[in-house]
Parts: sequence; structure tokens; C-alpha cells
Amino acid sequence: MVKKNIRKVGNLSRLITYMLGNRPDEFGLVPDKQGYITIKELLKAINEEPGTKYVRESHIREVLLHDRDGVFEIHEKKIRSNQWKVCLKSKGHNPVPPSKLLFKGVKKKAYPFVLKAGLLPGSKDYVLLAKNRDLATRIAHRLDQNPVLLEIKAGSAHENGVRFYPFGDSLYLADEIPVQFISGPPLPKDIAVKEKPIERKREIEPGTFILRAERDPDFKRRNKAKKRAGWKEEVRKGRKRRLGYN
Repeated sequence: MVKKNIRKVGNLSRLITYMLGNRPDEFGLVPDKQGYITIKELLKAINEEPGTKYVRESHIREVLLHDRDGVFEIHEKKIRSNQWKVCLKSKGHNPVPPSKLLFKGVKKKAYPFVLKAGLLPGSKDYVLLAKNRDLATRIAHRLDQNPVLLEIKAGSAHENGVRFYPFGDSLYLADEIPVQFISGPPLPKDIAVKEKPIERKREIEPGTFILRAERDPDFKRRNKAKKRAGWKEEVRKGRKRRLGYN
């Protein structure tokens, strides 16, 4: 391995060690109970750092290949550092009063539903919130190029029974955030929830009748009109009656 490549592998190894074992919260990452983060999540966070857009899964695998000290552990599509227990100590197990305001970025398409139902836990069983706008936007950009940034009235929510769990110095986890504690920009017209139009039945007023196209006295209009379903069968039956089959 040439010196330049050795240096790249070493730098990437140190970055991943810091991200997984020391300060995952700084990068908007939350390991599971065993300390694992998906390689896909890790890659997105790595690519946001200066000079690391080139990094792909193959580069992470190369780091693991030269990991003689067993710093990293990999299981299927997940990875963790051997310092993961130290990292998880920063994950509070008891709810605490949060900052007055927290921030959350959501997908543009999901915004109308958030305004109706609030923020609900997804596949990770928690709502991830950031202490500052920049980190919230950074996390949201991993899912949507044009996310909507929300302000969460965390202080008021806490006073009304919503539980917040700190993770590191940058993140909070919550069970859910009711809609009354969420503030966001006006709903753009291009993402408004489209309601299905209500079909109204045609009302027939007393003293009126509907003229069917097939009975129109004008033969030109009658021939141009679309014949109703089942007309062929009626013609066949009429022909049989005239010929005496019935």
C-alpha cells in the first residue's frame, strides 16, 4: 500500500473511531442499544465532512481490513466501535427538562401530515431532535434536499408531560411531539394535501325528464352518441324474437 493511501486509511479510521465511539451526537447519529449504526447512515455522515465526499462502503471495508487491533466490529450492514459502551453512557435513561427550543427537519412531502398529527416515532422508536438549527438541517438533508425546518417548543411540551431524553451534548430523543408544540413556515401550495373531490349526484327537479342519447329524435346526434353498455345483447334478443326463436 502506497504512503498516500495508508494516510487516507489512517485518517478515515480515526474519523470513524471518533464518530462511533466518542461523539456520534455531534454528527446527528444515534447508535442502537448494542452500539451499532448502519453503514449507510455512517457513510452519509462521513460524506458531509470536508474532503471525504470520495468515501464509499469499499473504503470503510478497507479500514476494517487493516484493523489489526479490533477497534471496529461489523455485523451484516451495521458497524460499531469497541468504545461503544463509553459512547452510550451519554444517552440518558431518565427524562430531563430540555432546552426551551429544539429543532427538527422533516421531508417536504411529510410536512402537511406533521401539521395534522405531530411528530411520531418512526422505525427507531423515537423522535430525534437537535439543539441547533444547523445540525437539524444537516440530519434532514440526508433524507430530503429541501427539508422543512421546525421549531419545537420543548420547554412547554415538557411541562405538559412530553418526555425528553438527552443524548450527548447535541441531541434529544422524545417519544412523540404533539402538534401544538410545533412551529413551522406556512404550508406551500405545492405540498398541500389534496383532498379527493366529492362527487355530487345529479338532482332531478319535479316536472323534468332526462333525454337519453339513443332516443334523441335527431338521427345525426343519435348516431354520434356513444351507445350504452349491453346494446348488442338487446339487438340479438330482438332479432331472435322476430325470427320466432323464443
